Amino acid sequence: MKLRATYLFALLSLFAFTSCDKTEEVIPEPGPVDKTVIFEVFGDQDFSYSRYGEEEITIQVVISRMNRDVADAIETVVFDSTFTMALKYMPVRANRLSIRKTVPAVLDAQESVFVGTGYTYMQQSFGKSQTFPADQVEKTFQLTVY
Repeated sequence: MKLRATYLFALLSLFAFTSCDKTEEVIPEPGPVDKTVIFEVFGDQDFSYSRYGEEEITIQVVISRMNRDVADAIETVVFDSTFTMALKYMPVRANRLSIRKTVPAVLDAQESVFVGTGYTYMQQSFGKSQTFPADQVEKTFQLTVY
């Protein structure tokens, strides 16, 4: 009888230990998200009455993306726009020129999105490049002509 009880105890212990096996929780990787870039272009003053109003200004806005995990990754241009106008037609802040573009399927863990804005006026260039924040899906970038 004692032998049966030992076998029964061993069998119940085996069942108890196998039922306590924990399965690992798999945390899914974040999926791709669409990011929206809004460019706002305007002058800090009304240039329509300026003596330089007929001078041309060239505006450039660029969006690019690059894979951070690849050592020799190539930067891919998603959007690139350049336009020229007379300075007198540059809108003021209240009437700013707004350009909205979407960068599709960005994997924040692997990719960087870069936004560049700039202008050329009277043979001088001004501009800057910024990284789109990884934790945001929409951001406004302003280009102010001084």
